[in-house]
Amino acid sequence: MRELLAQRAPRAARALLGQVLVRRFPDGRLVRARIVETEAYLPAGDPAAHVFRGPTPRNAPLYGPSGNVYVYLVYGMHHCLNLAVDAPGVPGCVLIRAAEPLTPGLDADALRGPGRLCRALALDTRHSGSNLWAPDAPLTLVRGAMPRRIAVGPRVGLRVGVDLRLRFCDAGSTAVSRPRPLSRE
Repeated sequence: MRELLAQRAPRAARALLGQVLVRRFPDGRLVRARIVETEAYLPAGDPAAHVFRGPTPRNAPLYGPSGNVYVYLVYGMHHCLNLAVDAPGVPGCVLIRAAEPLTPGLDADALRGPGRLCRALALDTRHSGSNLWAPDAPLTLVRGAMPRRIAVGPRVGLRVGVDLRLRFCDAGSTAVSRPRPLSRE
């Protein structure tokens, strides 16, 4: 699984589709969700990336090894889950925008959109800096099935870098957030 993240952000974002996030809660409960939508953020020249102006204490996890978790708060109310990709010191990342629940009892809409996904998985800035591969990781990644068709489009919810087609989703999933990308590969 590590090899999926040890590549450039656009390739990693595409490769993460269909993979399964596993959230381990302190009480031992597990919640599984299949990733159906991602956005890539480039390590250089991407004005929408949190690393655009260089390293800060907040974005430090993105400069570490692939698999580092970076959770930030947007608009003072929604947390967003990002995974560090590429090589250590190369701060590419992938935003996990949406997932399909695999755990019974979890509503499909609960994971549609990055804020809802973090709320349903109880992820916040305290999880930033953890690593998917650590033995006691609260969030891990396991292999799933790649989607048959992938849709590609521009990232959403941004003021800059909106022209880059770095949003990827499972074209057959109903859990993808709006607006849905139109082009398919």
